[in-house]
Amino acid sequence: MNALKAMQLNDWSLAYTSAYYDLSSPGILFQWQKLYSLEGIPGLIPKKRGKPRMKHNPSEPKPSEQMTEKELREELDYLRAENAVLKKLEALAQAKKKQAKKRP
Repeated sequence: MNALKAMQLNDWSLAYTSAYYDLSSPGILFQWQKLYSLEGIPGLIPKKRGKPRMKHNPSEPKPSEQMTEKELREELDYLRAENAVLKKLEALAQAKKKQAKKRP
């Protein structure tokens, strides 16, 4: 805002004003000028870029007393599958370790 005011009051060019305020290029000042003319001061306030962060709401599992029989069976199936994956991973790690010992 200060750069735009100084440019207007002193009748400076874009190049001179950007050099005076040590801006990387006059194009930045031109963009600011365009935003100010379209939106006023709120247009000069930086806007957040990118996708908004997702909020991770870890849900606490219901106590088993409050779960239906179907939910309990689904959880049991999930835990059995998870356990099988972990066992398989451990077996693969052991096999890799054994194979590494065989090679000199």
